[in-house]
Amino acid sequence: MTVAISIGSGKGGTGKTMIIANLAILLAKRGKKVCLVDLDLGGADTHILLGLFEPKRTLTDFFTRRVDSLAEVVHTFPSLYGLSFIPGSGDTLQTANINFQEKQRLLRGLQDIDCDVLLLDVGAGTNYHALDFFMHSDLQVCVALPDPTSIMDLYTFLQLATIRKMLASFLSQSEVAATLKSRSFQSLGEVFELAEATQAGSREKAQEGLRYFHPLLIVNRDRAGGQVNKTKLRMMVGKYLGIDIPELGDIPEDDKVDRALKGFLPVCEMYPQTPASQALQAIAQRLDKVLSLFADKAPATAAG
Repeated sequence: MTVAISIGSGKGGTGKTMIIANLAILLAKRGKKVCLVDLDLGGADTHILLGLFEPKRTLTDFFTRRVDSLAEVVHTFPSLYGLSFIPGSGDTLQTANINFQEKQRLLRGLQDIDCDVLLLDVGAGTNYHALDFFMHSDLQVCVALPDPTSIMDLYTFLQLATIRKMLASFLSQSEVAATLKSRSFQSLGEVFELAEATQAGSREKAQEGLRYFHPLLIVNRDRAGGQVNKTKLRMMVGKYLGIDIPELGDIPEDDKVDRALKGFLPVCEMYPQTPASQALQAIAQRLDKVLSLFADKAPATAAG
């Protein structure tokens, strides 16, 4: 059973890609068959963190049909515990702005990747591609810095992600979907009310779509005073979005992270004993436990 985990953030600069590259390696080190996919269309750079400067194949080859399947784009790193990696695109306007059909072809292709864990590095921000890739997973992880602007950016990201998730509950051409797309909202309650007013029974259908949406939070470059902002974020998403965001872990400010980036290696490999690496190892351990829960539920789901 493959478990897909997406990692997103409200804006760039949070260290999201650094985090997912390290977690991919740490989960592979723990014995998982991991495939990391760079879905930051238009700004792909995960390959650089892995020391892969000129990938032989990228998602561009898949979009332009120079290859027939995503399997032909996969790079494997024997020295990084067998980690598999699909480099992103973005070197042309065409691949940075794929249409709906191309996006669906990509999502179908991802389902055929042979792995235990599919890690999706989603582009930062609130464009449709980022939101759709973020929500197209079994488990969502969001990254923020411990400052007010980053927290607000993440809140906006989660607000739009929840609305996008709800829209997926309805046919794209339905009256409810058309009405919701044309309005802005201050809270999810307003969305539920308008959906119900447009068509009876829509509130329950929309709420069902969010039942299992509980994104996990990682705060990067944590420092003294950040706890206040994290508490405010949890209160806001609970009050206005009606969801919970459990903390997956905090990563402290650590100058070894920048040194590792300049050395084109994940910090967990270059400086495994540094505070940031220790925090990442703890997060990987927690994720591994969550993956075990998914595995335990799989037989029951199949039997049902």
